[in-house]
Amino acid sequence: MVTQNNIQYTKNIRKKQIKRELLAFLFVVLVSSVNAQEKRDTGTINQQELETMDEILVSAQRFGSSRANTTRQIEVISSKQMQLAQQGTMADVLSQTGQVFVQKSQLGGGSPVLRGFEASRVLLVVDGVRMNNATYRAGHLQDIITVDQFMLDRTEVFFGSGSTQFGSDALGGVVYMKTRDPKFRDAKFGFANASANFRYHSAASAAISNSNLELSGKKVAWVFSTTSSDFSDLRMGQQRHFSRWDTFGLCRYYAGRINNRDTMLLNDNPFIQQGSAYIQNDVFTKLSVKTGNLIHTLNAQLSRTGAVPRYDRLTDMSAGKLRFTTWDYVPQNRYFFSYSLLVPKKDGLSQRLMLSKQNTAVGRVTRRFGNVSELTQLDKVNMAVVNYDFSYNVKPAIQIQGGAEWVANKVQSSAATRNVNTGEITSSKNTRYADGGSNTMSSALFANAVYVIKPHDFILEGGVRLTHYQLKANFTVDNFLKLPYQTAEISNLAPVYNLGLSKKMDWDGLFFKASLAAGFRNPNVDDITKLFESVPGRKLVIPNKDLKPERTRTLDLGFRLDRQKIHLELGGYYTRVTQLLVDGPGSYNGNDSFDFEGQRTPVFQMGNSALGYVTGGYFAAKIQLIHGLYMDANYNTTFGRYKSVENELWAPIDHIAPDHGRLGLRWSSQEWQWEAFMIFNGRKISREYSPSGEDNAQYAPGGQTPAWQTYNLRASWQVNKSFAVSFAVENILDLNYRVFASGISAPGRNLLVSVRVSF
Repeated sequence: MVTQNNIQYTKNIRKKQIKRELLAFLFVVLVSSVNAQEKRDTGTINQQELETMDEILVSAQRFGSSRANTTRQIEVISSKQMQLAQQGTMADVLSQTGQVFVQKSQLGGGSPVLRGFEASRVLLVVDGVRMNNATYRAGHLQDIITVDQFMLDRTEVFFGSGSTQFGSDALGGVVYMKTRDPKFRDAKFGFANASANFRYHSAASAAISNSNLELSGKKVAWVFSTTSSDFSDLRMGQQRHFSRWDTFGLCRYYAGRINNRDTMLLNDNPFIQQGSAYIQNDVFTKLSVKTGNLIHTLNAQLSRTGAVPRYDRLTDMSAGKLRFTTWDYVPQNRYFFSYSLLVPKKDGLSQRLMLSKQNTAVGRVTRRFGNVSELTQLDKVNMAVVNYDFSYNVKPAIQIQGGAEWVANKVQSSAATRNVNTGEITSSKNTRYADGGSNTMSSALFANAVYVIKPHDFILEGGVRLTHYQLKANFTVDNFLKLPYQTAEISNLAPVYNLGLSKKMDWDGLFFKASLAAGFRNPNVDDITKLFESVPGRKLVIPNKDLKPERTRTLDLGFRLDRQKIHLELGGYYTRVTQLLVDGPGSYNGNDSFDFEGQRTPVFQMGNSALGYVTGGYFAAKIQLIHGLYMDANYNTTFGRYKSVENELWAPIDHIAPDHGRLGLRWSSQEWQWEAFMIFNGRKISREYSPSGEDNAQYAPGGQTPAWQTYNLRASWQVNKSFAVSFAVENILDLNYRVFASGISAPGRNLLVSVRVSF
């Protein structure tokens, strides 16, 4: 029982700890500042440390556009920044920015949240091609970890509705990942460069190795990259002062099998999150060939993982016992192939045609504790995409960019059970999606115009997109739920638009920006056909064939200051959501519950039964304090509510992250880079959790998220042209915390060491 004295004692300890943390952070900052002062006159400083209005942003208009010509909030993460960050996955790279909130259900996870939208409401794009397929769910996703950070040239995060440029799903924004291009050389085809990278992370005893090779000539250029990642079980922090639940998150037991019987085994070290380890291998290659003035490019990407344990489900308890012995994503594979034809600019017109195919295979292997029957649900998606993009300069002041897009998805779902004692495998109708297969197809035309009334002064922007979408899902007569229908079909037309302006103010370098954009998300196979236990024992989501697109309208207002030594953004937004897909109580054969995996569970169904809004603000600054010394800071706040059409009561919408941000100092010279930074999250109290269950209150201490901060230091030393060494200490104070809506505790004190050899 917690007494008032205990609470007061905890508060006193917390105050003392905060003072120690601030002193530690100030010390780190002071050391970095002193080093910068001592060496400010040595070395050559990279002139691209601060963003400029002339920077070309691919995500702004698909074909590339100057930042001066965009009216939206966009964050850019360069390959140099990714290299300095030394992270394990792309999800971790995004979380380091402080501007992108990332949820995790397991170590092999990472679900980006943009402006209160997550998963199927955030669009992932690789080299101009959408990653989101017909099975992207509205809950939490881990697909971004299948993109290898070593193959990327840059990542751009486009905040707010991007439906005009990229179509469905881009409600909260777009994460645009651009891979490296092989570079042509004025020389005979041959060796251009090569590199090898090795990283070690102590918190997960992780070993990450990467090798790159590039060959090129006048007409042919080729790049190849391969990465192998091996993560052991993750160690959480041991300083437990972020909440009064001192034992929260400790992994005291894990499931094992002894003499053909499931057994709860005692964890020798409860700070080690047993059952979180996984491995991953990635391969990337790109070949470019010139024929005349045309450039042909072949692009191939492969990502394969071993079993990725769903750590949060492996810690679920029921009647004093673990609920699951096995809960793994296996396989979790992604294959990407594309051909692109680039027609260089002629008479003001540039064109690009891209044909691509993506295959994903995601399996879910689950077995209840004490049950000998293991269920495997395998979902395979084949996605074909055709993109045509053009950019045309009507006159120096007017540029039109547009094109057409065709996307087709084919989903095949299967299931089987295996007796773990006998090895006998039996076919099952308990598929995750429609057991007869599903298909979706969309086609779109889009265009966007930028009118530069006065360069670097006054710009108007406007665009439209029209998308036609079809879905058909087939259920066999003997499907798992014995549904009263065999097909589910939808067809709709979705027009969207965007309008924007950027106007220079009287103060030098200050711009006012405003935009209004409509967005949409078509219901996919996951929305319409999924059978899913959302909250264990309390919520079973079953199919609903009568769904319509979600629609949004977003107003953005902000200011941007661009000077030689300062870049600053400040703004706010308001997004109105209609026809919002939420799950609500449903019925199955006239009953409000269903016997699922041996437990009577209430039935829910998705429906366009709500409307809502998301509003918030942001601040971001990058400042050169003195020669070589830079400061960055950002702060992000979001608030959201929804209500059903029959109910006048507003409730918290899911996926709304607590206030979060980052504060850092970085010193850069020709040979060294030092960075001290703090990443922080505000408190998320229990009444701000969504009643939908998607915020995972059961995985939070006391059903809420305490505020937390981590203090971190990293450095990189370019020893010579061929050899570089980097190190970092993250979560220096070894604090124990869990990110909002996550089902696994964050790493404790984490030592990172990286070595890079170039040839």
